[in-house]
Amino acid sequence: MNDSVPKDARLASRVILIGPEKKVLYLRAEEPKSKRIFWIMPGGGLDRGESFEEAAERELREEAGCRLDLGPCVWVRHHRHEWNGKSAYQYERFFVAHTQDVTMSPEEQDSYISGHRWWSLDELRYSSEEFAPGAVAELLPDILKGQYPECPIDCGV
Repeated sequence: MNDSVPKDARLASRVILIGPEKKVLYLRAEEPKSKRIFWIMPGGGLDRGESFEEAAERELREEAGCRLDLGPCVWVRHHRHEWNGKSAYQYERFFVAHTQDVTMSPEEQDSYISGHRWWSLDELRYSSEEFAPGAVAELLPDILKGQYPECPIDCGV
């Protein structure tokens, strides 16, 4: 991968979890201070000494209860934002995984997560909800067809 890891960012992994009927799992999140609601893919920060792949697998177990083989890293994201009233900078890598089981059995859900939903591409396109990354409806079609970029692309904010 030719994308350099920023030294000043919180490092994180996310999983584009594709289920039956090519629906994608999103978690409903609430920013603690502003109470803004948005939807994110399963994932989170790397623990000390952990690789991006290891973090993605761990987060998938913790947030969805899934133990799955990861596919390739297809997207990266540089995200500057406010979290709990403070400025934050996060660098994320997104990996693909597939499942036929839509049952959620989180092992350790973060307190800011209040639910989950499997979204179809059309539901993502026409929803007024906020998703991360914001351009997911434009980025997902190739991923859902199994057409992955040769090198991960920047998926934007």
